[in-house]
Amino acid sequence: MSKKYKPPELHEYRGLTSSEQTAIHQMLISYVREENCRFNIIMSGNAEPYNLVKLTSINFENEASAIWVNFETITGEQIALPIGFLSRIEFSGQQEI
Repeated sequence: MSKKYKPPELHEYRGLTSSEQTAIHQMLISYVREENCRFNIIMSGNAEPYNLVKLTSINFENEASAIWVNFETITGEQIALPIGFLSRIEFSGQQEI
């Protein structure tokens, strides 16, 4: 039996290998390019998730390997969170019409 690959939690980013970090970069960039898709952002800890958001941009900062995920909520609120606050980002199954 083969084990299903479970991707690392996003808040573990700093402790990942270079290839794992690159895979996360590619995933985040591909999510921003998905113009008509909505996502659910699951927070680390007990924080409430952000549902049905649209990823607008990703900011990669050289200092301290910081990555900021910028997104817009369904009500139009613009939010930016560091990757250290996020557990994972999932497709919501909703598309804009």
